[in-house]
Amino acid sequence: MEKGYYLTADIGGTNVETALFKADGTMLGSREFPTQEFVDSGVLIQLAKQAKEMAEEENVSWGDIVSAGIAAPGVIDPEEGIVFRAPNLKWKDYALKKEAEERLGVPVHIDNDVNAGLLGEVYYGAAQGKKNVLLFMVGTSIGAGLLIDGKVYRGANWASGEVGHMISDPEAASGSFVPIKEGYGFLSSKMGGVAIAHHYREGKRLEGGVSEEDLNQLRAADVFQFAEEGDKLAQGTIREGILHMGIAIINAAALLNPEMVVIGGGVAQSGNWFLGKIKSMLEELVPCPTEVVLAGLKDQSPLYGALALCQLMNKEEKVQAGNG
Repeated sequence: MEKGYYLTADIGGTNVETALFKADGTMLGSREFPTQEFVDSGVLIQLAKQAKEMAEEENVSWGDIVSAGIAAPGVIDPEEGIVFRAPNLKWKDYALKKEAEERLGVPVHIDNDVNAGLLGEVYYGAAQGKKNVLLFMVGTSIGAGLLIDGKVYRGANWASGEVGHMISDPEAASGSFVPIKEGYGFLSSKMGGVAIAHHYREGKRLEGGVSEEDLNQLRAADVFQFAEEGDKLAQGTIREGILHMGIAIINAAALLNPEMVVIGGGVAQSGNWFLGKIKSMLEELVPCPTEVVLAGLKDQSPLYGALALCQLMNKEEKVQAGNG
């Protein structure tokens, strides 16, 4: 039985979650802090502080941690450990692996958060045993992970799965598109936590009667709650986002012919709003049957994926050491 512990982190645009795992995949505990409060002072400084506090609370010696896995947003070269671009974190050509190893004092493996989420679902979640999987991660924004013939596909410039830049509107394709936030593509400007909250706030401004202070406090979770309560504007905002996401999933599934489409991320926790619609769209418009499920690990897929990354790399290092 393999001994030791693994530290993992999921750095999102909204929150950073850290977790401590036993080697067998048992989560001992997790912690969370708001990302944007620490963007200027240093996300990794707070991450390391929280991780060490968590290890102490769980009575785990820091020397027993084998390695750490970090799932981060943006375009990433996992081998060099560089984040080329992550607008939400103000990172550009950022040596994440190097700084994380300096802060944590253990080997660190990094990957794009959506690719990590894909690994989490393949090794610990809903896609176990599958060889061809398409993961749509719907969180602060939206991205995809691709498993092709059992391997994560990353693209020529590590930018595969950037479905947030897919366009499902001819007018937007002709040059009329303005992103709701710097660095966001068309789909991320229609679906995802930031988009849903943004479009609902814009609608309420047109209706009037709500203060700017109250509008600025609104989040995607509130919009889903309002929709449940019968708010027509909230329902329409969500329906439009689902339609655009559905078109993107149909196009990706038609191109890739996956065994399974997994929908994960924080917004996907409200999957009762869109799972049935996505299924019916695929059944009607895609020529081959495709199973559609919500992520088995809910919004913790990247944490488990970072664990899987550590475990895979640890085994690889042992093999290399054994071969001299």
